[in-house]
Amino acid sequence: MNVCVTGGTGFIGVPLCKALLSRGETVRMLSRKEQPSGSGLEVVSGDLLESGGCLLDLIEGCNTLYHCAGEIKDVSLMYDLHVRGTANLLKAVSEKIRKTGKPFHWVQLSSTGAYGKQAASDVQHSSIDEHCSPAPAGEYEVTKTISDELVINFSKLEPLFTYTILRPSIVVGPEMPNQSFFQLSAMVRKRLFFYIGSQRSLSTYVHVNDVVRALMMCAVDARAKGQIFILSNDCPLSEVIDSMAQAYNVSRPRIRLPEGVLRLLVRLTSPFIKLPLTNERMDELVKRVGYNSAKIKNTIGFEFEKTIPQAMHELLRQFIKKTNSKAVVDND
Repeated sequence: MNVCVTGGTGFIGVPLCKALLSRGETVRMLSRKEQPSGSGLEVVSGDLLESGGCLLDLIEGCNTLYHCAGEIKDVSLMYDLHVRGTANLLKAVSEKIRKTGKPFHWVQLSSTGAYGKQAASDVQHSSIDEHCSPAPAGEYEVTKTISDELVINFSKLEPLFTYTILRPSIVVGPEMPNQSFFQLSAMVRKRLFFYIGSQRSLSTYVHVNDVVRALMMCAVDARAKGQIFILSNDCPLSEVIDSMAQAYNVSRPRIRLPEGVLRLLVRLTSPFIKLPLTNERMDELVKRVGYNSAKIKNTIGFEFEKTIPQAMHELLRQFIKKTNSKAVVDND
């Protein structure tokens, strides 16, 4: 099978391309930067905002696309990349299908952000599943959800086009661009972590390796066609924190502080002092509504390799190794 990938130089795209190549696939990747080809990997120089030529070159001879491109930092670029970029790529796929008359399968990397931010006190759902209506908040979440809708709507117009949309929660791995997971582990290591509120909270992480395996299964299993899947390896937050403490050989955190007092403190001091604890971080630490991954398990038989606590030692070991390597390079 020949496959093509957008976002192949990103946090999830890099291990995806490696996994595809190790499986014997011929991979064609779109990149705005010069990248070396070889060993089954072909790089097409171009941009999703360039309609026509380079996008037709990208999908030439391919019957499966992994659309993993995304902008997570620059808000001003999100609409163009997520919405216009997807529309341009769909236009190229439409032209390809019209010329060849061959089916085409599109695997879309999306986000559970499509379902919005559920309040910690929300008791309407014990967990969010694919039956919940999208309610994205924030430019990234809104534009990614629009991108999903473009793909779904195109499938209704083109019978030879199929799709699968994968919506992972917070993806963790040593190369993750948002270092919040490892910042949390550092707080545990320094014995500065404390729980917020009196109730047990959930963590909603998923390992990057599980995301890669799920994407690849969605590309080859016919039962995945036309489906949206949530992917999140939820567990109690205390299990994640305890596994971090165990990995660093420090005592498990026991302190709990009142949520109301902390939120008042943040509100009063944030205009004057930049605190490490923000309302957004507190929202994550008191979260009691998680995500349900039963559909992907029941539909295509996906299973997580390990829980996040079980993977903790290796995650932290890889992160420390990467950090130390970067420090050596920076000092040279």
